[in-house]
Amino acid sequence: MDEQDLAALKVQTIYRGHSQRKKTEILKHDTARKKVQEYLRKKKIHNLLQHLISLVAYYKPEEPKQFLVEEIERLARKEKTDLVVDGDLDTIFDMVDITRQGYITGKQLKNMTNNLSIDTGKIDLNQTYTREAFRAALSKGIQTDASSWAVDG
Repeated sequence: MDEQDLAALKVQTIYRGHSQRKKTEILKHDTARKKVQEYLRKKKIHNLLQHLISLVAYYKPEEPKQFLVEEIERLARKEKTDLVVDGDLDTIFDMVDITRQGYITGKQLKNMTNNLSIDTGKIDLNQTYTREAFRAALSKGIQTDASSWAVDG
């Protein structure tokens, strides 16, 4: 082998080594990224952050950091929280009770909860729901169950 061939072999060896190291680095990065994504998914961090941001946007507290600390403490105690207040429920009821009868049917309630992706449990389609019964039925589905988030671990 002459000098030129040796030089070419050396360059090829260096390039192959660099290329292999690059592939190994990419593989390590992808593995680490997948582990982080799996952790975030498993601990439902996205849901937690979405909930916290929604609360801040809804309530617009003067002291958002303190507000978030209090909310995280509430979640750590596994208390339920919600974004909807009774006035909001009254507005929703009025939107569904367009004839102003003072009640809605079970079918109307079921359609509304399906459209809003609210799980209220079993709804009797043959029953009528007054404003109070509507609030009671919906309040179960609109509260955020803090125990489903792993804020403490």
